[in-house]
Amino acid sequence: MQPTKSYRVLVVEDEGLIAQDISNRLETLGHTVVAAVGTAEEAIEHAANADIVLMDIHLDGSRDGVEAATEIRERFRVPVVFLTAHADRPTLERAKLAAPFGYMVKPLTHASLNSSIEIAVHKHQLERVVEEREAWLRTTLNAATDAIIVAGVDGRVQMLNLAAARLTGWSEPEARDQSVLHLVRLIDGKSGETMEDPMPVALLRDAAIPLDRDTLLVARNGRQLAVEGSVAPVKAAHSTLGLVLTLRDVSARRWEERQFRQAQKMEAVGRLAAGVSVEYANLLTIIRTQAEQLLHQFGEYPPVRRAVDEIQQAASAAGQITRRLENFSARQVSRQEVLSLNGVLRRMSKLIGSVLGDRIRLTVRPHPATGHVKVDLAQIEQMIMNLVLHSFGRMPEGGQLAIETANIEAPSQGRMSSYVLLTLAHSGRETEIEKLFEPVSTGEDGVALSIAHNIVTEHGGYISAHTTAEGGSRFEVLLPRSSEPALLPRPAESREAPSILLVDDRERVRSQLHNYFEANGYNLLEACDPEEALALGQVHEGGLDLVIVEDCHADAITGALQGSNPSLKILRIVEGPEGSPEQIRRPFTQTALLDRVAILLAAKPKIESASAG
Repeated sequence: MQPTKSYRVLVVEDEGLIAQDISNRLETLGHTVVAAVGTAEEAIEHAANADIVLMDIHLDGSRDGVEAATEIRERFRVPVVFLTAHADRPTLERAKLAAPFGYMVKPLTHASLNSSIEIAVHKHQLERVVEEREAWLRTTLNAATDAIIVAGVDGRVQMLNLAAARLTGWSEPEARDQSVLHLVRLIDGKSGETMEDPMPVALLRDAAIPLDRDTLLVARNGRQLAVEGSVAPVKAAHSTLGLVLTLRDVSARRWEERQFRQAQKMEAVGRLAAGVSVEYANLLTIIRTQAEQLLHQFGEYPPVRRAVDEIQQAASAAGQITRRLENFSARQVSRQEVLSLNGVLRRMSKLIGSVLGDRIRLTVRPHPATGHVKVDLAQIEQMIMNLVLHSFGRMPEGGQLAIETANIEAPSQGRMSSYVLLTLAHSGRETEIEKLFEPVSTGEDGVALSIAHNIVTEHGGYISAHTTAEGGSRFEVLLPRSSEPALLPRPAESREAPSILLVDDRERVRSQLHNYFEANGYNLLEACDPEEALALGQVHEGGLDLVIVEDCHADAITGALQGSNPSLKILRIVEGPEGSPEQIRRPFTQTALLDRVAILLAAKPKIESASAG
């Protein structure tokens, strides 16, 4: 009986006569015997040259055929057929551990030997095809930009691609066997309520079910993302195997759509405001002129004077509205320069803190790697303050305001562009958040947000408002990231004024020392703890000259900051006796502290008398 194809066969048998008999039978069938060996080590050595291995389970030596077959399969991916004179259940169960492609009981016949080899090689080829298809499928899934999550009919995750891991924040090992609803929390963007599970509907309809347009995904870190996608059942041979959930992050696209609609609306409103303000101003001029004439002619009559006074007061109030309309319709950008947004926030942090007062907790977290922006500094500062003042007005009972910066990639005109992201999140609640940037005629900040919107759009950026998962509100500002180098600090920020970083958890002490050091020609930065000190030190433009800090934190702060400030000096606050000029013992007066700073910096400033600090 001749085989349909000839194969290279490795015979592993420790009984010489049996090995010779098997080899003769194989050659008679037209196969090539690459070797006939009797130990596991020899089998592993020759396995690379074979198409198939006939392996006796019981071999001489420390390793048997099961161990050898396992290693051959892992290293060379060559199919193994076991040969044994024992067909008992324990031997069979142990042989299964090596995942063999056949199991033959000696003595062998030509027919059984040939058919076993043919079937084993065919199964091996099919297995390779399946593995290759799985590799293609997994690579394709991981290369897809859409998030893809595969789940069983019980709703538990079987696999997810890299895009899904990035979108949800869950890696595949963490997600496996967990409920899809645990990974993918979908909420209604309009109501904010959790949406119903779409998987049962897909199974019931036996068809793909698209997600609603207003669907939001709550990622693992709590951030809400606008998504599109669908849920589809997976079927084979009229049975349902599971479901596939596809998701696409469309937050940036929806952002662009909103910004485009808002820009069109604001442009139309701006043109209307410009025309109305001119016509209104002309009418107010006539009203004021006629009121002055009436006052000149009939001013001695009290009833007439009162009426004219009311007319003038109304005209004055109307004039303020006219000026607000003029400011709203005016083009914002005048002189642009490349600046660090972190530096702008650092300079404004004290002003923002004074505006918010004690009842609102301010947190400023600038990312150290945030890029530069090309902006009109005065307009950007106005935009930030408008957002801060608006947030302040939404927290009458107190709350929290967090300001952060970061780099971000977002689509713009069909391609990805680099932006600097500025976020202001406050714990207050906004009403009609979709209409926040539309000008209104009432309230102190009636056009403040509209002006902020104009400033951002004039700089080629985007601004939007969102409701957070905690019930607060979040403003997000995107400004185009500039590749140009930042300008040198302005004269007011020059190195003529040494920069000192003070680390102290007492706000009143920091405030007192800040005023005192600034009055004596120093630039004092304040931090309430080592973490804030490191953040300030990393974003400070122009370098640091001195750090004043508790002795227990000195080494950690100095080690982190001296890389970018090689000449940095440190003044340690100690509780015991001073051991060097670089230590100062508590309690101390602000005059004594300033004297010590002057000695360390070798620049004695003019000392003003002051009380103890």
